[in-house]
Amino acid sequence: MKKIFPLILLLLTISLPSHIVADDKGDMEKLSSQLNTANQKLSRGQFEGEDLNAWTKLTIKMKSEASLCAANNEAALEDLKASMDGLGEEVKGEDPEVTKKRAAYQKEKEELEKKLAKCNLYIVSSDEVSALIGDAEKSYFKQKYLVRSPDMIDLVMAYLENPVSVLQDSGEFVFKHSGISEIGVQDIVLSIVAVLLSVFFGIWLRNKLLLLESKRHWQDDFSENLVRALLTTLAWSAPYLIGSAVAAVISVVITLEVEKIPFVTEFFIGLLLFFVARTTILLFFSPHPPAKPFLPFSPHIAEALAIRLRVLAVLGLIGFLAFYTVFSESIIESNLMLARNIYSLFLVVNVAWTLQVIISSPKLPKLRFIAMLVIVAVLASLVAEGMGYRTLAFSGRRMIVLSFIAFMFFIGIAKIFRDLFDAVDDGTYSWCRRLHNTLGVEHGQKVPGLIWIRLLTTILVWGTFAAFLIDAWDYSGGVIEHIRGYIINGFDIGNFRIVPGRMLWALLIFGVIIILSSWIRSQMENNWLRLTSMGPGARDAVVTIVGYVMFLAAILAGLSAAGFDFGNIAIIAGALSVGIGFGLQNIVNNFVSGLILLFERPIRKGDWVVVGGTEGVVKDIQIRSTRIETFDRADVIVPNSELISNQVTNWVLSSNSGRAIIPVGVAYGTDTEKV
Repeated sequence: MKKIFPLILLLLTISLPSHIVADDKGDMEKLSSQLNTANQKLSRGQFEGEDLNAWTKLTIKMKSEASLCAANNEAALEDLKASMDGLGEEVKGEDPEVTKKRAAYQKEKEELEKKLAKCNLYIVSSDEVSALIGDAEKSYFKQKYLVRSPDMIDLVMAYLENPVSVLQDSGEFVFKHSGISEIGVQDIVLSIVAVLLSVFFGIWLRNKLLLLESKRHWQDDFSENLVRALLTTLAWSAPYLIGSAVAAVISVVITLEVEKIPFVTEFFIGLLLFFVARTTILLFFSPHPPAKPFLPFSPHIAEALAIRLRVLAVLGLIGFLAFYTVFSESIIESNLMLARNIYSLFLVVNVAWTLQVIISSPKLPKLRFIAMLVIVAVLASLVAEGMGYRTLAFSGRRMIVLSFIAFMFFIGIAKIFRDLFDAVDDGTYSWCRRLHNTLGVEHGQKVPGLIWIRLLTTILVWGTFAAFLIDAWDYSGGVIEHIRGYIINGFDIGNFRIVPGRMLWALLIFGVIIILSSWIRSQMENNWLRLTSMGPGARDAVVTIVGYVMFLAAILAGLSAAGFDFGNIAIIAGALSVGIGFGLQNIVNNFVSGLILLFERPIRKGDWVVVGGTEGVVKDIQIRSTRIETFDRADVIVPNSELISNQVTNWVLSSNSGRAIIPVGVAYGTDTEKV
């Protein structure tokens, strides 16, 4: 089976259909009209960044559809040309039906040439618009990211001219524009009472949860530690979470009629988000005793990471309130930019500090180089911000940090799936062992077909991360659209088209059918066939045959889902015949012999046989070979062709009774009667 699968994979690769049906003409005309509109606006310079993203995707879609259209029409023209060549050249006095058919072919050829010319025109138009978009993107990038504002020295000098202006603006904002003055005294009193009651309720809930935790006997494994950490962390955070949540809800309700969201509402919403972030950090890195950390971090690394992340959470709350609420509108722009620079300094230092803690962990050696690159990149963004390139610094820093967080997240997701599949294969948990029993998997063996589900999951997890990373950094949206087109529509290699999306779908179908085959064989062997009058050997033969039929069905279903063109079966048969002729005679001979053994059953599982110089019990009959266990407990692998072409002695074929001749030697002169 291991030798056959690469050949099947090769045949799959070379036999995919060479063209896919494109969208109809109406869609092409609609895309062309939108492309003309984009061309006109680009020529006049009437566009925004969002327009460039939309037009980039439009040109890619247009070119993809037009390329498919051109490929289909070229293939149709080739087929038509072959048909016309089959009619031969026109001769005087030929059959009228032939003349009529030639005229129909000629008319069809003209129509196809018109369609091909139109498709090529669409390709040229999309290329022209794509070139204009490329020039516009360069100009837009310079205007958006490379515009220089006052640098750090200029901002400090402006601040020193009036150093108390920040305090004056802040005080005026708090007393006049924070939204407190718009709330009635009665609402304020009721809100304070409600928040206090919610805090007391949180304290009561904390005691109940801690009592529940103390009464249960906890096991030292991952799931138990996770539940225990969740219970204790929520218990100690309950007063803060419930109190801030009630305060946020009340502030939203009593300020619904205010036209602009007041600062007090934004403050309590930010406070709620801060406590949620703090609780999450404590849960994963420093759960409250007696709970234990469930992540595989050393205690000092986990504690240091929890401290640094809590500092970042505080900085996040400060940054939200200072720069993303109505408070920022009350500060002079130069002072606001200076405050952003100072805030960025603290933020970048703490981000670098946090990454340094991650680097020092002995369990994450592969992340050290990436973390060092992130540290260098965020420090470079701080320098760029100090020089006045604030938009470039903010955007770059945000994307770098988010990309690293996403990378860590997907590493965690991949590890969860890897541990899950390992547990299923090894039978680590009780439900895994029940699954082994259901599928008929013996102890120490892997679940059949799970390797394909594992491979598909790995591709999907890291493919999703790659798509996220490309989409985050590709400001035009063109790269991700190209990749999407390749995955869905495929790409050509010579005269053949490969569609990755179908290949992934084929992997899933193949793996699911193999797992289903294992379950069906287990049920037949242990339940269904035991209700019949079939003997053990016959049952084993039926189970084996069903297994190979299901494997063949899995291959055919996977090939069909991958877009395999079964019209090319002649090519496959030719390739197989050549392979059999040159090097696969023995394999095919053993394969056919295995089928004969399964159907004719001259030997059965459990029979005592003698083959050549080998004597023992038949343990397993496979499609290529048979395993015989000798009296010395040695396993002998015998090719099936030898069992068919050579003489085989089966001691128990027709009867379990037999005669054994045991020679006994005695000394000369011994009384034979006594012997």
